[in-house]
Amino acid sequence: MPANKEDAYPANFKPNFDSAFNVTLPFPLATVFLILGTDEGLGPHILLSSLASDFEVLAKDSVAVTGNLEDAFARTAPSGDGFPRQAFKYKETMKIVLGLMSVAVVVNLQGTFTWDEDRKLALYETSSDKGVVIRKIRRFEEVDGGASTQVSETIDGQCPALLQIITQTSSRKAHKEQMNLYHTLFG
Repeated sequence: MPANKEDAYPANFKPNFDSAFNVTLPFPLATVFLILGTDEGLGPHILLSSLASDFEVLAKDSVAVTGNLEDAFARTAPSGDGFPRQAFKYKETMKIVLGLMSVAVVVNLQGTFTWDEDRKLALYETSSDKGVVIRKIRRFEEVDGGASTQVSETIDGQCPALLQIITQTSSRKAHKEQMNLYHTLFG
């Protein structure tokens, strides 16, 4: 845990859903990191999710964290010299089937995407108007002698107890679907 209270996990962040997945892309690390590890491909990458719409880029700054980026809560830390941080917002729409009815639940998300170019790591953090908080750590590793790149993601999230089952199920499904489309961003 970081020693700096401004970039530490909030005491009330208690993850109650998660997901982990990885894909190998047939492109070199430098190419993949530019699109999936920086703000260069942020909008197109988020909009690969069938749940996402209305993506908008907000302010860009940098943030100083104590320790490693993946251990920080960079979204709410004050600006400072350090890692680049891109703010954004978008909507997710989930269809929930209740008996014979289908209800669309719209979630408004605000977040930041922060990256460590030296360590080839990115941190995606969002919070929503429905009380859902998500932290996604994305790691990049050169494989196949540099011809390909493995992208590994781990999601930890917190949501209200009433939303936990649907959030866990839909987030894992959407996570895999989105990552399986990453290859379409290169071409």
